[in-house]
Amino acid sequence: MYKVMIVDDEPWSRKVIKQLGEWDSLQLTIVGEAEDGSEGLRLIDELQPDIIVTDMRMPGIDGVDLLKALKERHPLLKIIVMSGYDDFVYLKQAIHSQAKDYLLKPVDPDELNAALAQCVKELEQTKQISILTKSVPLLLADSTILDQYLEYRHLVYGYLMDLNATGISHTLNTLQHLLSTEHFEGNSLMEIDDDLMQMLKDFVAASELEQEWDQWIVAHKLGLPEENLPTSVNEMIGRVERIYNQVVEDVQEIRKKRNKLDMNEVLTYINHHYKETISLESLADHFYISKEHLSRTFKAFSGETVNDYIIYKRMEKAKELIVEHKLSIKHAAEMTGYIDVSYFYRVFKKYYGFAPGELRNGKE
Repeated sequence: MYKVMIVDDEPWSRKVIKQLGEWDSLQLTIVGEAEDGSEGLRLIDELQPDIIVTDMRMPGIDGVDLLKALKERHPLLKIIVMSGYDDFVYLKQAIHSQAKDYLLKPVDPDELNAALAQCVKELEQTKQISILTKSVPLLLADSTILDQYLEYRHLVYGYLMDLNATGISHTLNTLQHLLSTEHFEGNSLMEIDDDLMQMLKDFVAASELEQEWDQWIVAHKLGLPEENLPTSVNEMIGRVERIYNQVVEDVQEIRKKRNKLDMNEVLTYINHHYKETISLESLADHFYISKEHLSRTFKAFSGETVNDYIIYKRMEKAKELIVEHKLSIKHAAEMTGYIDVSYFYRVFKKYYGFAPGELRNGKE
């Protein structure tokens, strides 16, 4: 499990973070807490966490100074920043320190867990790169070009994620020149080829396109018998480039088809944005359709209006926050899109038939 530390001068805030985090499912464990940046630095040096969740406004060493120190002393540490203020200075420092996310208080459970999940994903990727440097490709492990290979490999993956065929071609051509200077052949070419094909498979998995992977294997002959594998760097890179660019083209077409509006997309969007200022009008604008058409289609699909569904999502989440996470009514209201607590009370009571405070007495 990866280790997490929380740095915040407010005990209730640390408590909320501990309540909201899906620690077990994300394979995370909290190893320590600190009340300010000074204590945080000491404990980070001592406990060596993989991830820290830190506030920005703290007495003594505040979040800004803490991030500066961590960038120098623990450059690989994954950092999630919290602040009660939408402050550009803090945001700028968070970006400069390569923080993974910047969360505004009160922290939303979904946003917190998404940020934690991203940190875990990157830690796993780092682990895989570490394994790569020790094993794949084996003949590169003793070469002075290993760092360059890994750098180009990282660039290619980034271009894949952006579906940037030009970037892929340019980087692979540069990689081809680099590898040509080492006169690779035979088994070493097979290892590099296998590594680049595995990276393509990882991209397909990350893009949730596994169903199309078998088609690509057949179409591009990815499972070639050994005697048909490339015999030179130029042939290998040329083959990889053709396959990569064809997959990029195919993925673009798949996404175009998938991007045709359906109600499941609308539901997914509402499920992710219900705590924001969202309405029939804003949804129609987002999906580039008329609000009348959206209203009719949504009602036919779900049996309820858009506004009724938004209220349903907000009320279900509010109940969860109050009952399961023991948050105050005020915080539950803020986290479900209600700035006016009195209005939240009225909506809640109308929806459930009892006031939110009655949940404290065991009413379900």
